[in-house]
Amino acid sequence: MTLVKTTILLLFFSGDAFSPKYLFLRTHQCRRHRHAQPTMLGSSAKDALQRTASHLEKLKKTSKAMSSSGDKEGRLYQSLIRYSANSLKQQLKDLGLPRNGRKPDLAKRLVAYELNKEISDFDKENEIKEEQVESVWKEENKDGKVIKSFAGLLLSEAAGTALGTASFTAPSPIQQAAITTLSAGESAILHAETGSGKTLAYLLPITETLWREQGDDGALGFAVILTPTRELAAQVAGIAQVLAPPGTVRLIYRPSNLIGDPLKEHGENEHGGLIEKDVGRNTPRLYVGSAKAIMTSLYGDAKMPASPTTKPEATFFLRNIRWLVLDEVDRLLHVKKSRGETRFKQHEKPAAIVTSAATRMTLGKSQLIAVSATVGRPLRRELTRVLGLTTEECPPIIRASTETKSKEEHTTGRAVTIPDLVKNYVAPIEGSSNGKLLTAAFQVVNKLNKEKRKMLLVLTRGCGISTKNTIGALEHFRCQPKPVSLLDALEADGSDRMIEIHRQVSGATGVGETKYFQSKNESAEESAEEYLLVTGEDTVRGLHLDGLDVVIIVGRPHGPDEYTHIAGRTGRAGKNGKVISVVSSDSAGHIKSWERMLDVDFEVISLQDIDSI
Repeated sequence: MTLVKTTILLLFFSGDAFSPKYLFLRTHQCRRHRHAQPTMLGSSAKDALQRTASHLEKLKKTSKAMSSSGDKEGRLYQSLIRYSANSLKQQLKDLGLPRNGRKPDLAKRLVAYELNKEISDFDKENEIKEEQVESVWKEENKDGKVIKSFAGLLLSEAAGTALGTASFTAPSPIQQAAITTLSAGESAILHAETGSGKTLAYLLPITETLWREQGDDGALGFAVILTPTRELAAQVAGIAQVLAPPGTVRLIYRPSNLIGDPLKEHGENEHGGLIEKDVGRNTPRLYVGSAKAIMTSLYGDAKMPASPTTKPEATFFLRNIRWLVLDEVDRLLHVKKSRGETRFKQHEKPAAIVTSAATRMTLGKSQLIAVSATVGRPLRRELTRVLGLTTEECPPIIRASTETKSKEEHTTGRAVTIPDLVKNYVAPIEGSSNGKLLTAAFQVVNKLNKEKRKMLLVLTRGCGISTKNTIGALEHFRCQPKPVSLLDALEADGSDRMIEIHRQVSGATGVGETKYFQSKNESAEESAEEYLLVTGEDTVRGLHLDGLDVVIIVGRPHGPDEYTHIAGRTGRAGKNGKVISVVSSDSAGHIKSWERMLDVDFEVISLQDIDSI
């Protein structure tokens, strides 16, 4: 028996396949095989590693401003989380901050408050005293083309030259009332008629602050201007480029990385085009774009694999928003007509999402400027809801007549009406079909074309006629001047010349008057040719078309507020204008009923008498 066991053991250990050494090596190789990494990387893997390394390096550079605060944020959080929830709530109550949420939320809220306290009080440091302005600029300019101060605001050389070229010797009523308040860093709602200069009223305090902080590496804070359309954003950006330091204005007309190098989606040169990298330029601090483009840049959408701006960069951007402007705020937010209005629950609009996030990240310290020609109780209710405030805490309304209104005064009556220089006509026709409306519109254009006039034809949402079909019908009638789509005229296709075209159209070159489609060889008389632009109601809002004579409205607008914005495209900056509404007989009666609300007189005129106006 012993001999048999010995023979089996010898056979077991003598075979190579069953040797202990072989079993040990084989087991070890199997274990390594499960965790082994390829020794040779393919080209795709190398490219992926290089992209990851470059992204991490870029993230390190953009996070330098947050690195010092990041460590401190962690230490503060660890020190506060040791306290009880009741103690944290008591601290928040003393600071006047919200006390809802769990214990970690309370600690984070206190940490954010402590970090924001360290930011310098820019408003107090940059406050402009009128005595200083008067003492510094007592000497008059010899050539008379540079304005030293405007509504008590000390102007930079660029802004002074631009306003002097435009012959803006005196501010408009809304500019006089708003610039001083906005320069002091106070939030407000600007309420004034169309064409009264609201854009310049909120841009000047921002751009002059950027000029004073130019060259200061420690200067923080971004200005974000939200508009309902990218066409209006391009127009505002064109005006801002004239007033702001070179390279500080960036137009966001499509989703892009807000913090990273923009690589010039649009030109910042005077006439567009790229700026070479070796040419020194400032970091963008004034962002102008449609609300949808900026929101998608920060958060992305379902069609994107990730947001264009990374989450740490988006947090840094939102936390450092210093000015937030809502241009045409009544279009940017969901405004109910009454408290009892019942509608299906809608998703938040992009502007509401960005505004709420910026207010939360800055703890309400960013300056909010809301701008519109139609402001009422429903708008104030929606704005306070988005900001997380009560009605009593809503920013004050600044109107052209008086600087501020009390809560009782600014909620009654219609403060803004159509300018007296605009004459309003109603041309009723029999029937309301698309063919009859377009035929009547052609007759109006044909009769007005006897004199060279610049005309804008606006299609309301209610008429249901597209811009393409309207241009096709007018071309079929051989309409003169030849109809052109407004968007095609503005080249709203994301090209490098987008801002420059808008500056020419709106007269923003030097913030002065230019001639629409005027070539370099044309004189002022030769450039005053007629044109006919066709667009929809949603696109035209807020745009300034230089020297526009007549607005032709096809169909009945939804309400008096919509009519105010459409009619406000003409009669701007103290010029005369005419508005002709081509509607059915029934709709003519509705428009006539708006006379008392709009404080205007609608003159009913037949198509045969159009040439007499």
